Amino acid sequence: MGTYNTLSRKTWAANTFTPQPGMVTSAARRLSACGAQEAPVLRPLEPGQVYVTRKGTAYHPGWCQVVQRTWEFNRPALQICAAGDAGSRRLCRSCESDSKNP
Repeated sequence: MGTYNTLSRKTWAANTFTPQPGMVTSAARRLSACGAQEAPVLRPLEPGQVYVTRKGTAYHPGWCQVVQRTWEFNRPALQICAAGDAGSRRLCRSCESDSKNP
């Protein structure tokens, strides 16, 4: 005894999995892995630039754990600006401790 399609008990499962000629299958609509778009890359800092977030109170002169987490979970919030334009923002505590460690 064979298996049958749950939608129609009269149609065999083997017939369901074999596409009819001229029928568009879901595989034709999928994107292949090689055609996937590359993830955006944040450009490296130039001298005199720092990372900031839109609503943050700190600036980051280098790549630290705070910048990494912001990049992973909230990319649009991470921005690059000139160090002089950071305003009244303070140095990130993670960046500060990294600069103290040799």
